Amino acid sequence: MLEKPLSDKLKGKTLLACFSQEKDELILGFGNQEGDFYIKCSVKSTFGGLYFSETFHRAKQNSVDLFEELIDLNVSKIFVFKNERAIAIELENDLALVLKMYGNRSNIIAFNGNDAFAIFNNRLKDDLQLKYADFAKELKQSKEAFLNHEGNPSKLFPTWGKLPKAYFEQNKEQNIEANWGLVESINELLKAGKFYIINFRNELHLSLLRFGEVINEYKDPFYAANSFYVEKQKTSQLENEKRSALKKLQKELKNAENYLSKTSQRLDTLLEGPGNQAIGHLIMAYLHEIPKESTLVTLNDFQTGKPLEIKLKKDLSAQKNAELYYRKAKKEKIEFEVLEKNLNSKEQEIETLKSQIETIEKTDSLKSLRNHVKKEEITQKKSKIPKAEDLFKVFEIEGYKIWIGKNAKNNDLLTLKYSHKNDTWLHAKDVSGSHVVIKEISGQKTPKRVLETAAGLAAWFSKKRNDTMVPVAYTPKKFVRKIKGTPDGAVMVEKEDVLLIEPIDPAILVEN
Repeated sequence: MLEKPLSDKLKGKTLLACFSQEKDELILGFGNQEGDFYIKCSVKSTFGGLYFSETFHRAKQNSVDLFEELIDLNVSKIFVFKNERAIAIELENDLALVLKMYGNRSNIIAFNGNDAFAIFNNRLKDDLQLKYADFAKELKQSKEAFLNHEGNPSKLFPTWGKLPKAYFEQNKEQNIEANWGLVESINELLKAGKFYIINFRNELHLSLLRFGEVINEYKDPFYAANSFYVEKQKTSQLENEKRSALKKLQKELKNAENYLSKTSQRLDTLLEGPGNQAIGHLIMAYLHEIPKESTLVTLNDFQTGKPLEIKLKKDLSAQKNAELYYRKAKKEKIEFEVLEKNLNSKEQEIETLKSQIETIEKTDSLKSLRNHVKKEEITQKKSKIPKAEDLFKVFEIEGYKIWIGKNAKNNDLLTLKYSHKNDTWLHAKDVSGSHVVIKEISGQKTPKRVLETAAGLAAWFSKKRNDTMVPVAYTPKKFVRKIKGTPDGAVMVEKEDVLLIEPIDPAILVEN
C-alpha cells in the first residue's frame, strides 16, 4: 500500500541529507527542483515506525550526519520487499538503503551491492551480516502449502501482524480446508486500501484490517502513518514516564516496608522479656547476695519465677551495675517512644505511596501524569552526587537524619561535601572516631533527644566505645574547617559545646 505513493514522492529526487538529532531517530532528506521530501525513521526498542513530511527544520546543535557515502546520489527505485516488513530505496552506483521495520528490531541498513556496510541501530550489530538478497523471499502461498503447514497462516504470510493472526484465530473453523477461504478473505481486506489506528488489547496498532477498537480510519497512507507515529510516540512517552515514576515509588515503598519490619521487630524485642528497669530492681533486691567483681549472675525473675542470667561489669559494684541498668531503662523508654512515633510515620508514608502508585497506574494521560508527578514531587532531577545512604551509616530519629562517617577519608567526605553550614556536627572529644552529622530541618531546633542520640552514636563509633561516659563535642558545621595538609579526617573546630554521654549501641536503633 505504501510502495506506489512513496515511489511517486521519491522518483527523480536525490538523497541530500541523512542525519540524526535524537537517539534512535534517523532523518532522510530527499529533494530536487520540484520540492523536498523527508522520512523520519524511529528504531526505538519500544517502537519502530516512519513519519513523512515535505518540510523539516534541522536543529543547529546535537545533529550528526550519517551514511555520508550515500549523500548526493539519485534515487533509482523504491519498492517494498515481498513477504518482509522492509522498504528498499535503491540509489545509483549499486548502493541502497533498507528500512527494516521489524518492531523492536527495526534498523536502517546501507548496502553496497549485496553486502551491508553500515547500520543506524548499533544495538543490532548482527544486521551487518545480512545480505540484500536475504530480503527477497519467495514463498508458496497456495492452499496446498497451507494444508502442508497444518493450517498455520503465519508460515505462509510472515508479514501478518497481531491483528490478522487474532482475526484468523477468532474466526477459524475446525475444518482446515475451510479455513483457506478465511485466509483469502483476510488478504483481500488487507489490499482494500484502508488504514486504521486500532486499540487492540490495550496496545495501539496501525492496521489494514478493521479489527479491535477502531480509533481512526484513513485513506491516505502517509497521513495514516504520521497519525500513528504521533499517537504511538505519545503512548510510548506516557509508558516510559509512568514506568520511571512507578519504579521510584516502588523502591520507596520497599524501603519503607523494610524499615517498618525492622522497627516492629525491635519493638517486639523491647516488649518481650524483662526490661532494663526490671533487671535493675532484681539487682537491688539481691544486692548483698551478688559477689564482688562478678561478670554474670543468675537471679529469679519476679514475674515468671524463672532464673534469669544478668551480665555485670566486673569493675562496678552491684549497686553501680543496677544504676547502669536504670540508665539503660531510661534510654529504653525514650527509644520505645521514638520507635512508636517512627512506626506511625512510616505507616502513613506507606499508605501515601500505595495511593500514589494506584493513581499513576490508572493515569492514561501524559498531561495528567506530569501534573500529578510535579504536584507530589515524585521524580527529581538525577543528582551527580551519590546518595548519602550509599556512602555513610544513616539513622532516622524523630524525622531527623543522622549521618555517620565510616573511616577517616569518609569523614572528610561527610563533613566537607555532604554537610551544610547549619547541620550539627559531632565527634568524640580528644579521641579518634567517626564524624557524625545531624541534618538540619529548616526552621526547627534540633530536639534534645536527637542530639543525645547522635552524641551517643559518636561516642560508640570512637575509641572510647567501652567507657561508661564519653565527652562528645558538638557545634554547627560552619565552625568546622579543614586545614590544608592535615591527615584524612583531621579538622579544626573553632567553637564547640560538650555533652557527657553514654555510648549508644547502634544495634538498638533501626538503620535506614
